[in-house]
Amino acid sequence: MTENDNHSYDADELRRLAEEKVLEKAGHLQESIGALSPEEIQHTFHALQVHQIELEMQNDELRRAHAEIDESRARYFDLYNLAPVGYCTISDKGLILEANLTVADLLGLPRSLLVKQPVSRFIHKADQDIYYQNRKHLLETGEAQSCELRIIRKDGTTFWAHLDAAVQETGHHETDAEPVYRVVMSDITAHKKLEDALQKAHDELEDQVKARTSELAAALEEASEKKQIAESAVLEIKKLKNQLEAERAYLQEEINLTYNHENIIGKSDGINYVLFKVEQIAKSDTIVLVLGETGTGKELIARAIHNLSPRKNRAMVKVNCAALPATLIESELFGHEKGSFTGSLSRHIGRFEIANGATFFLDEIGELPIELQAKLLRVIQDGEFERLGSSRTIKVDTRIIAATNRNLEAEVKAGNFREDLFYRFNVFPITLPPLRDRLDDIPFLVDFYVKKISRRMGKAIETIPAGVMADLQEYRWPGNIRELENVLERAVINSPGTKLRLADELEKPPKDVSFSPKTMEAVEREHILQTLEETGWKVGGKDSASEILGLDRSTLRARMRKLNIQKP
Repeated sequence: MTENDNHSYDADELRRLAEEKVLEKAGHLQESIGALSPEEIQHTFHALQVHQIELEMQNDELRRAHAEIDESRARYFDLYNLAPVGYCTISDKGLILEANLTVADLLGLPRSLLVKQPVSRFIHKADQDIYYQNRKHLLETGEAQSCELRIIRKDGTTFWAHLDAAVQETGHHETDAEPVYRVVMSDITAHKKLEDALQKAHDELEDQVKARTSELAAALEEASEKKQIAESAVLEIKKLKNQLEAERAYLQEEINLTYNHENIIGKSDGINYVLFKVEQIAKSDTIVLVLGETGTGKELIARAIHNLSPRKNRAMVKVNCAALPATLIESELFGHEKGSFTGSLSRHIGRFEIANGATFFLDEIGELPIELQAKLLRVIQDGEFERLGSSRTIKVDTRIIAATNRNLEAEVKAGNFREDLFYRFNVFPITLPPLRDRLDDIPFLVDFYVKKISRRMGKAIETIPAGVMADLQEYRWPGNIRELENVLERAVINSPGTKLRLADELEKPPKDVSFSPKTMEAVEREHILQTLEETGWKVGGKDSASEILGLDRSTLRARMRKLNIQKP
């Protein structure tokens, strides 16, 4: 609080000024008094006394109010200067204009030496790009920004800081002509150390579990008669396992709060229709079949369904049926007992058991061997199965999402896929459009992946030439989004400056081939047709097309007439 903020009131000075005013009007006042009767003079004198008392009371109230204002202003300055987090005001040129005592303490410099200093001076060289990107976005869009980076003190030591930046209205000082912004700085070094310590403890605990499990296996083989010791060890392992799972859940929650790698990029009609179907089905336990070419993002859609479902607090368990040999996939899905086959030295818990109460994603379901499809059908129908080498039936409650790039109907006709299993999976199919049908999404995808890859490689690609974007939109993308990401990674590596330059020569389609994205009307017609086919052309009533689509029966019939949809 400055000296200019202190106010005092001198009663004697006010009295002197009042007497001067009275003397100026003394002559007029004498004439007025001479014309008054004694009673009128007495009455006037009494009124003046009352008025004087009122003025004195008002003066007391004003002094009290000013004292409260001074006290409040002092408290504000104390709160600002001694706040547990640092506050500083930055100009559009990146210079510090104001800073509280906490900032000065964090940086190891007095406030007088901080003013007019560039903020970048205190930011670690490795984190400069993060700072400039956040500052640029803040000044261009006006949107609040947050980031974590390392700050260098005057003595050369560093600490981790969390910065929240927001544009603020300028004050009354000389910076009125600049888009000034306020930065809140918090020291999160302890939090970072806690994360590292937690990860280390997690790793050590996992090693303990593995070591203790090995010890238990050896003890059981060498001395089966020591049952009491073995049971005690089992209880210890369960305790360690529960602790491990709790820490893993905590770590996963921390990671999810900081990172989100599951953004579904795109605004095209095709992707909007897919997201509409995801929202429709996510909250139920209905089996979902995700169809689409390789590289279209089928697992991403499966994770979106899981994250919108009531099971989102559990991990989504995944098995790629094409990545495992036929001899191992049954054990991976359903588990096995020790000695059930050559090489099975211990009991193995299958993925279905792990997915109990959660979501189970069966990727490349078209690759599942025909001999295992009956066992999978039983799990879907009855929710039960047996481990290999065991007669004990295990009950599970899991929501199944499957995905394939194959035509399962053709596989059924070829005898490679059970027809009854196909009908079980085909309750609610979601077909992902190939990238060549999502031309409007390519600019969004390119922007997302170029920023992601550039950040990982420490580059600053700021411009994507129109010619490059045209080449990317004209290519047919047989490998879909996965191929696009690979092409963009090579392009970022190949670009020496801030302008993206392709390293691949993309093959353009023949000039006589014309292509146009589907219209909204075409997408709507396709969606209504597919829903009608799935419900056996039942327009109204329970489990009908109108109920699934969320439309009145009359509205649905009107749309069918407009779109020329007729029952075959």
